[in-house]
Order: sequence, then C-alpha cells, then structure tokens
Amino acid sequence: MACPDSVNLCFVAGDTITIPFQYLEDDGVTPIPLTGATAQMQLLDNITDQNQVIDMTGGLTDEANGLGLFSLTKIESQSLLPVGIGDNSASIGLVSVIKLTFSDTTTKTIAGVNVTINQGGIR
Repeated sequence: MACPDSVNLCFVAGDTITIPFQYLEDDGVTPIPLTGATAQMQLLDNITDQNQVIDMTGGLTDEANGLGLFSLTKIESQSLLPVGIGDNSASIGLVSVIKLTFSDTTTKTIAGVNVTINQGGIR
C-alpha cells in the first residue's frame, strides 16, 4: 500500500483559504467518481495529536468527477495566528490529510497536506 502524495501549501492569515482537490486515476487525467462518498479535512499541529486545531469546511462538490473543496473564512484563518497574543509568531505550520469515506464505510486517505500560514501585514 502506497502512502498518499503530500503537498505543501502557504497562505496568509486573514485571507479566505480554499483548498480544491480532484481524485484521479494513476494516469493523472481520468477522474475517479466519488458518488455516495464523503470527504473530511482537519488541521492539526502534529499528525499524532488527539485533537484537531480546526475542521475545514467543505467536502465533495462534484462527486461524478471526483472534485472537492475545503475552506476557511478570513476570520477562521486569522484565528489560527492571532495578532498580539502569545509569542506573536510570524507563521504557523499545520498538517492534515484528505480522507474519503465511501458508502460501504471503507475509508481512503488520498492526500497529505502541510499548511503554512504567515502573518498578514494589513490590519
């Protein structure tokens, strides 16, 4: 069993964050239908943590073509890196996966995600 590919993404706190995805055959072109499936994504400080930092909003948007989208509002993204609280870090690193649950209750993790959120410069 192969591990899912991972992607590194970078965003700015206070921006609306969107993470689109498409589940494809090994040829990288042919969509895999996800009819009846659900998708889940949570951000964690560490992949071994018991609790998530935040649940991403979204899921599948076009089941027949294996398309989905997860997002955070600008308020949610800023809450992950609050201004003037704690050590006032300039960035935060979070990890996640995109997990599919099929109608027969089997699951498959299709992507690993490393997310960096940098502090914005506009207040």
